[in-house]
Amino acid sequence: MFHFRPRTAAALCGGHLYALTYSGATPHIDLSIDGATARAMLDYGATKSSLRAKTPAELGGMVKAATSLPLPGESEFLTRRAEPDTDAIIGTDLLAHLTVALDGETAALSAEPCPAAQLEAAGFAPIAQRGFFSRDRARVAKDRPNVPVVFVQLGATQTWAQIDTGYDDALYPHSLDINQAYYDALVAHDIRLTQEGTVTVKTCVGFETRPVYSSSQPLVIADENSRPVAETGRYYLIVKPTNPCGGIATRTTPAAQLGGSFLNLFRSIVFDPHGETVWVKKD
Repeated sequence: MFHFRPRTAAALCGGHLYALTYSGATPHIDLSIDGATARAMLDYGATKSSLRAKTPAELGGMVKAATSLPLPGESEFLTRRAEPDTDAIIGTDLLAHLTVALDGETAALSAEPCPAAQLEAAGFAPIAQRGFFSRDRARVAKDRPNVPVVFVQLGATQTWAQIDTGYDDALYPHSLDINQAYYDALVAHDIRLTQEGTVTVKTCVGFETRPVYSSSQPLVIADENSRPVAETGRYYLIVKPTNPCGGIATRTTPAAQLGGSFLNLFRSIVFDPHGETVWVKKD
C-alpha cells in the first residue's frame, strides 16, 4: 500500500504507482517484463532502453517485450551485458511518452500530463524543456539528445545541465559534470576551484582520469529564465575533457550534467514530456 504526504508529486499526478528504491544514487522500480519481475532503472540520461541479455548470442541485439509500463503494446529494447542489481534500463525512448513523478520513496507513472495548475498551487516550479525534452523528438534540437535539463548558475556563469538519473554519483554526491568550455568560463569569471581528487571513468576510447573540484560558490538550480529553484553549497565539479565519445564533452559551448543524487536535493520532481516541462518542488 502507498501512503502519500499531501500535495506531493505522485499524489497530484497519479497513474501507476511503484515503490522507488535506489542502487547507489540511481532510482529503480520493479516492473513486470514478459510476465517476470524485473528491477528497472529510470535513466533519463539514456536515450535507448535496454534489457539484460539472456544468452551471449543475444547480446547487442534488439528484442521486443511486454511491460507493465502504461504504454501500448510491446516495447523495444537493446540487449546488454549483465549489470549488478539492474535487469532493465528504461531510457527516454520510453520515458518521453510518460509523465513520471518521483517523491523519494514513490514513483507515479502515467501516460497523461500532470495538471499544471495543481502543481503550481502545491509550490512546484516549472522548468521549460523546449528544445531539450519532448514526446516529439522533432521538437528537440538536432544536436542534443532527448534528455531533460535544469539550468545551473555559479556566480556570473550559467548553462544548462542534463538530469542524468542513471549517473551514480554516490562517491562524490551532488556531482556536476562539466565540459571544457564551462570549466574555461568558470576560470574566466574567477570562480575559485579546489581540486579534491580524481575519478577514473571508462569511455568509448578506454579509461579516462578526470579531475574533481569543489568551490565555496553556491550552486544555483534555476529555470530557463534564471529564476532560482534550489541551491546547494555542497557539490563537486568533474571536468569531462574533450573526447570523441559524444555527450557534453564534445560541445564547444558550456554544458553540464547532474548526477542522480540531485534527486535528493529536489525533494519531489515531475518529468512531463507532454507539456515539455520539468517541475521541481521549491524549498
